[in-house]
Parts: sequence; structure tokens; C-alpha cells
Amino acid sequence: MKVKLLRALARCIAALAVGAALFSVTAASRQEHTTNSRVQKGRAAFYSPALEGHKTACGGRYVASELTTAHRSLPCGTRVRITNTKNGKSVEATVNDWGPTSRNRIVDVSRAVAEKLDFVKQGTATVKIEIVQ
Repeated sequence: MKVKLLRALARCIAALAVGAALFSVTAASRQEHTTNSRVQKGRAAFYSPALEGHKTACGGRYVASELTTAHRSLPCGTRVRITNTKNGKSVEATVNDWGPTSRNRIVDVSRAVAEKLDFVKQGTATVKIEIVQ
């Protein structure tokens, strides 16, 4: 019985290791590196109106009319240029929160950013993110 349990546990660990390796390869393939800045491409969505006034990970409050964004790895206060790859519109925003929680997206943005990038009706858009400072 113990042997069967140990073998099953070993198979689970091996499967997790393979899955983690595949995930990191997939995530790495979505990123491009240039000589002077890091560039990422992926999906973006904007915050729900219900989150207005809620505290962000950086200590401030979410304000839909401000040009802010949430990113998983960039530190608070980082300025980024976000470009809608479909229409070429871009805007600079400040990282003020950690997220998104969905693995299908690389960034969540305020409603003001979504309006400037012209994807409010669609709800999500494919974007390119470049670090400005």
C-alpha cells in the first residue's frame, strides 16, 4: 500500500514539474526583449466599476479616472506605455496594484486607460507593454 502511494505521489510530482516547465516556456515565449526596455505582449482587461475606491496593493485607492494599471511583477510606481495592438493607440500609466489574478491576462487597467486605448466595449484587448521608467 505504501509503495503504491509513493509511486502515485512521485507521478504527481513529475506531472507538476512538467506542467511548470511548460508554463514557464509558454510565458517566456510571450515576452520579447529589446536592448533598452522590456516588452510584453498579451491580453488586458479593465477594472470593474465595483472596485472604485478599494485599496490597491501599493496602498492607494483605485480611481477609475486615473491612468493606472496592475501588473504581476513590476514594482509600484513603475511607468509603462501600454499600446493596443489592434488600433495602435497608446497611453502611459503607473503601476499601482498587483494583478491580474487571471493567468489569461498580463495586465489589468483602469477604465481611463481602457477608454484611451478604445477597448471598453470589447472588455479586453491585446496589448504591448513597455517600461518607460
